[in-house]
Amino acid sequence: MSTPPPDPTDQDRLPLDTTIFREAMSRIAAAVHVVTTDGPAGRMGATVSAACSVSDNPASILICLNRGIRIHDAVLENRCFCLNTLSDDHEDISDTFAGRDKLEMPDRFAKGEWTVLATGCPALDSARLSVDCEVHSVTEMGTHSIIVGTVTDLRMTDPGKSLLYVRRGYKSLDT
Repeated sequence: MSTPPPDPTDQDRLPLDTTIFREAMSRIAAAVHVVTTDGPAGRMGATVSAACSVSDNPASILICLNRGIRIHDAVLENRCFCLNTLSDDHEDISDTFAGRDKLEMPDRFAKGEWTVLATGCPALDSARLSVDCEVHSVTEMGTHSIIVGTVTDLRMTDPGKSLLYVRRGYKSLDT
């Protein structure tokens, strides 16, 4: 005889500790990306790991952005973004767009060669993959917004090594 699943309405459970949750999530390997945008709200970029495909018809992806970072409002106002998947030799670009070296936004873009795609968003020339999108929908969850974009342009390189982030450090994986 199997044990019944726990009752989801059980009020005796303790709330999930944020520190434990963050530690658990650090064990999920994720590709490292730089999300960029450009338009009336300005040219900006930020390092993110929360991104995935949504559908192939219409072609769409989602990104998750903290509502407290500058690029969040810029993506919503510009109504576009480009997801640039980094190769394993892009640790410095990841760190730069994560704000670790405290560079101003124009100086961050000096770290690589960039091409403008269909929406006007910057695409990193040496990225493994660049997916250019128009904002389709926004859903708020906790401290973040889940932003779904409809793909307008896509550029990818030959297979190679991509940059991953797991256990609070960089790794490499053939993709």
